[in-house]
Order: sequence, then structure tokens, then C-alpha cells
Amino acid sequence: MLREARGWARPELAKRMGTSTQQVERLEKGQRGLKPEWIERAARALGVPPADIITPLDGGLHLGVEPDLPVVQQAGDGSIALRRINIGFAMGDGSNLDDYIEEGTIDFDASLLRLISPSPAHRLVVADGVGDSMQPTLMDSDMIVIDTMQNQLNKWDRIWALSLQGAGAVKRLGPSERGKVEIISDNPAIPNRIVPLEDVRIIGRVVWSGRRH
Repeated sequence: MLREARGWARPELAKRMGTSTQQVERLEKGQRGLKPEWIERAARALGVPPADIITPLDGGLHLGVEPDLPVVQQAGDGSIALRRINIGFAMGDGSNLDDYIEEGTIDFDASLLRLISPSPAHRLVVADGVGDSMQPTLMDSDMIVIDTMQNQLNKWDRIWALSLQGAGAVKRLGPSERGKVEIISDNPAIPNRIVPLEDVRIIGRVVWSGRRH
């Protein structure tokens, strides 16, 4: 109702929410759980309080309000729940988080998150390392935090979570000839590759990792 009151079709709302038209349709039809992040994104896009997204309207549409919105669900013990995703494969080209299967949430200490990244907590996601190509820097079972706000290749010699021709990967990226990029593995047993830049879809930058000993 809020979308239609603004005269927007689903693609317009999807653009403002930073997601796909199909995802908006699933949310509107109740085919996908309305988690705190989706409530916030919809409220911010529509310019309404979060309550208007999840409660029946009483006839008044509060259009044009710019609310002070929480970014993620925060527990009473000072922890913040980050989404956990499986980046082993993508159900698409991997350029959108909606392409990846969600595997619940992981609670992180709020103070630790502020040290890890200045980005809003809802733009941080948790995943596991993929394969052994980044050993010894990252092991296959390591937990990583991905900052999805950092999704533009503007720094070299950083570790990125990405989709390479539809397959999930965690790699360093380095410069190459024009229009191409070097895919760098820290494991010396795995050769580096030169691929067209258009084949790489960046999910975000790996800003933290942890492992069990």
C-alpha cells in the first residue's frame, strides 16, 4: 500500500532498497521472512517509521517522514546479530546478496564490530572460508566478516569475497592489463589467474577472520 501510494512500481522500490524486483515481490507476498534488515531497508526507502512496514495501516499514510531507524537487531547483552550466508555458490551471478543462501545469524559483540569496520552493522555479513586457496592466511573453516559496503574495486592487495563466473570465492585481487584483473591465491601451490574484470562480481571486502584452535 505504501509503495502504491507513492505511485511506484516494484522495480522502483527495489532500486531504492538495493535489491531485486523479485525480492520485493517475495517480501510483499509474504514468501520471505521480514527480518529486521528488510524492515529497515523498506522503511528507509519509503520514508516511513519501521512500524508502518509491519503493522496494519489505520487509514493514514505517513509519507515523507524521515525516521531515526535502528540498523540491526540488538540483544540485551550488547551483541548484534549478523546474517550468515553461504558463499560457496550463488543462485545467480553473485552480484547481489539475495543470490546467496542465508544460514541464520551469528551474534557479535557490538564493541568488536565498531573496531572491525565503521560500516553499519546491517552491511556486515558472516561466512566461512571457501577452499584452501588462501592458506595460510585463511583456512577453509575460518569464519570471515564481509563488509558489503566495500564492493568497489578501489584498493589492491586486499582480500575480497566475490563471485567468479557464478562461483563463490575469497581471493586477493591485483592489477593487470586494461579491462582485466589478477585473481591471487595466497597458497603458493595454486597459480594466479588473469580474468576479464566483467567476470568478477564483488560481494564485499573481508575485514575480519577468526578460527577455532
